[in-house]
Amino acid sequence: MDTKGIRRLLLAGVVVAVLLLAFGLVGRPGTPAKGNNVFALQAPSFAGVALANTDSVTSTIENEAGISAYFQAPTSINLSSVRSVFRTIEAETADYIIGSVAVPNYGEEWDVHCYVHKDGWVLVYYPAGDPVGKIFDWIAYHNTGRTNIRTKFESTLTRIADAIEIPFTGATYYHFQRPDATHLMLIVEWVDGGYYGTGDSFQIKLPESFVYYERSWSLGSTSYPAHYVLDGALIQIHSGGGWQLSQGQLTANQLLPGQFHTIYVDVASGSVYGGLALIYKVP
Repeated sequence: MDTKGIRRLLLAGVVVAVLLLAFGLVGRPGTPAKGNNVFALQAPSFAGVALANTDSVTSTIENEAGISAYFQAPTSINLSSVRSVFRTIEAETADYIIGSVAVPNYGEEWDVHCYVHKDGWVLVYYPAGDPVGKIFDWIAYHNTGRTNIRTKFESTLTRIADAIEIPFTGATYYHFQRPDATHLMLIVEWVDGGYYGTGDSFQIKLPESFVYYERSWSLGSTSYPAHYVLDGALIQIHSGGGWQLSQGQLTANQLLPGQFHTIYVDVASGSVYGGLALIYKVP
């Protein structure tokens, strides 16, 4: 890697470390909270302008999309190579395909919207009304040893990259309805439960100088009952067996800046995963 590339990676690492320090993230003994996923938000270059005369489809994406992730392939894309990845196709031209793609190991209700353009653009997104916490991929996190926080977008983009026959090296994130937001942060707590139930927690303090556009939670569990608790108040309970997945938004009053908040998860048996997703602007 050239020295400029090394400097960019070092700078990115410093920025992430500074942001985590600013949030005062504190994990309790046991399974530590993971807050290593901080993404700089950046609009794709086709946002706001026509791409290869596809004004209508880019306009549709800008109006209906919320949180998204994308990459640009190093070469043009033969659309026939990715067609079979789509569960449904909403529109198809000689230039692009847009439709829905299944997330590995998830049902149809978790499908992501996907846009693939022959010029190399691949974009996936959830609708604007969906909480950002929906992107946590708890099944992949569970199945890969809980080493790296993974999103449903990354899992889906990997499928598409495989179809194109290129390596997936990462994605850039953007929230179409929050163009002023600069960062996405994903924080995870997990625990394996015993017979009488086992829990763990982390504390976080939102910096008062930042602007917050969304605070959302996510809960995944392999057994029941499983709980997601914020400052002693029950946010969600899973009472069914097998994989249970849910998410929602928190209000500003539930997660006020300038004070520590405690997020706690527990489960009677099996595994439980609790996530916090933040969309915000750094001054």
